Amino acid sequence: MKNFKTIIAIIAISLSTVFSTSANNTDPKVEKDTKALRIEMNTFIGKFIPVRVKKPTTAEVSFMINNRNEIVVLSVDSKNTQLNSFLKNKLNYKKVLAKGVIKGEIYKMPLKVNVK
Repeated sequence: MKNFKTIIAIIAISLSTVFSTSANNTDPKVEKDTKALRIEMNTFIGKFIPVRVKKPTTAEVSFMINNRNEIVVLSVDSKNTQLNSFLKNKLNYKKVLAKGVIKGEIYKMPLKVNVK
């Protein structure tokens, strides 16, 4: 019984150490790269979105960068189908110039559309 308690304690300490170090690994270079990618994608979308909304709407765009540095839109999560198709048409296969993006990694970008 004493050995069992010791083993459980060692496992608990090991897991807490692993989770605490992985949660604190925020690389400022990665944040800068994704910020540049977000700015570039905002220029592709533009300021005028020709979709009528009655209240502020949110969407989440899941995409990845292929070997040719093009955006490949995987999905757009929004309740507005017009907004979904607009974002797919505006972003799909646009070439990005942002440095440091990881090809093949799935990115998610939240987007908010306000009423005008």
